[in-house]
Amino acid sequence: MKILIVGGSKSGKSMAAQRIARMLAARASCPAYYWATMEPSDSEDEKRIARHLEARAGWGFETIECGRNTSAFSSSVRGGCVLFDSVTALLANEMFPPPAQNADFSVDFAAGERVAAELSEIANAATHFVCVCDDIFRDGMQYDAVTEGYLRALAFVCRQLASEFDIVVEASSGIMRTIKGNALLPRNVPTF
Repeated sequence: MKILIVGGSKSGKSMAAQRIARMLAARASCPAYYWATMEPSDSEDEKRIARHLEARAGWGFETIECGRNTSAFSSSVRGGCVLFDSVTALLANEMFPPPAQNADFSVDFAAGERVAAELSEIANAATHFVCVCDDIFRDGMQYDAVTEGYLRALAFVCRQLASEFDIVVEASSGIMRTIKGNALLPRNVPTF
């Protein structure tokens, strides 16, 4: 089963994804992987990562920390249940490489198509795939060309995944609303 959970910051999407992935892994008797994509750039990022690690402690996830070039790991999750958190960070990592790798500060505007293809590859390798994405592309504001390019790419990735996935859920203030595939959702999902 492939599930996409979209929502704003602090909407409850990551916790919902953890509960769903844990349940799916238990039902399928398969390993559970937490694929973390955030690459910390300051102490606030490090604290956020620590909070996420603490929140899932004891849940049985094996953590994969890979924030770019994800196709290299797709075979390592074959047959498992993957919680992928998040598309938002992965795309930012791919579009805006760190200065050490990108002396001219160029932006990879083609990253959206590559990220969508890599996530589809990982999702197809896994028995279950639960994917988290911020919906920051829905605010209606006008931004500079680079930010608009990032938002368009993120929306593209989400559309691609939503079209392929079995279930699409919108998270808002801890409330989960199924947008696509409600009948496919396993019974007794703790957050629905």
